[in-house]
Amino acid sequence: MSEAPNSKFTVRPGAAYVVATPIGNLEDITFRAVQVLKQVDVIYCENSSHSRRLLQTYNIPTQARTLYKDQGAEPYKGIIEDLKSGKTLALVSDAGTPGVSDPGSQLVRILREENIPIVPIPGASALTSMLSVSGWQVQPSLFLGFLSEKKGKKRNQLKEWENFEGVLTIFESVHRIRDTLSAIREIFPNSPILLGRELTKIHEEILKIEPVQALESLKFPEKGEFVVLIYTNPKKMLNGRVGDADTLE
Repeated sequence: MSEAPNSKFTVRPGAAYVVATPIGNLEDITFRAVQVLKQVDVIYCENSSHSRRLLQTYNIPTQARTLYKDQGAEPYKGIIEDLKSGKTLALVSDAGTPGVSDPGSQLVRILREENIPIVPIPGASALTSMLSVSGWQVQPSLFLGFLSEKKGKKRNQLKEWENFEGVLTIFESVHRIRDTLSAIREIFPNSPILLGRELTKIHEEILKIEPVQALESLKFPEKGEFVVLIYTNPKKMLNGRVGDADTLE
C-alpha cells in the first residue's frame, strides 16, 4: 500500500491513540491512522478477529488484542502501567470512530482519570457520513445511538424528542429496522426520513422516505447495518431559505 509522501509522523511515548477505521470500504482510512497503527506497541480492538483483515491489508504487524466491555479493573491496571512506562497503544472499534457506539469509551474514561495523554486520529464515521448526504440543515442535530430493543421503551425514547427541531440520528440493526421505522412514523408522522444501509460498502443504499409514503411499500434488502435520520419540523427549520419540505432531495 502507498504511504504519505515525506511523512515524519511518530507516536508520542506514553500516549493512547483513538483511531477511526473504515466503516466498510477498507480504503477509507487516513495515512496518519496507518502510521499510528504501525508504530504503537499494541492495538486494542472491539474484536481483534474482525480487525485482522484491516491490519493485514495495510501490512500492520502490531499485536492486536480484544478489549472486552465490563472486563473489570485489573486489565486496565496493566494498560495504565504500560503507558506510564512509555509504551503506546491504539484503540479501534469494529468500524468507524471508537467511543461512539462501542465499548471503547470505558477505556478512554479510565485513561483520562489517570492523566494519560489521549490523541484522536479522526476518520470515517457513519454518523457524519449520513449527515453529509442528507441535504438537510443539520444544525442542531442529535445523536441517539441505538435505541432500546424493547418496543415500548423504544417509543418512549423517541417521544422524549418529539418537540425537538432538528435532525435526529439513530443506529439500528437489521433485526429491528422495520419496527424502529414504524415507531418513528408514529411519533414523527410529518417528518421525512433518510435511511442509509451498508454505508461505503458495495451494496450501499440510501433511501428517502416521505411522510406520505407507506412503510409497507418500502423495498430494501434486510441485511447489514442501518443509519436513520429524522428531519423534524422541516418547514419551520428551512424558514424559506431553501424551499418547502416537499422539495428536499
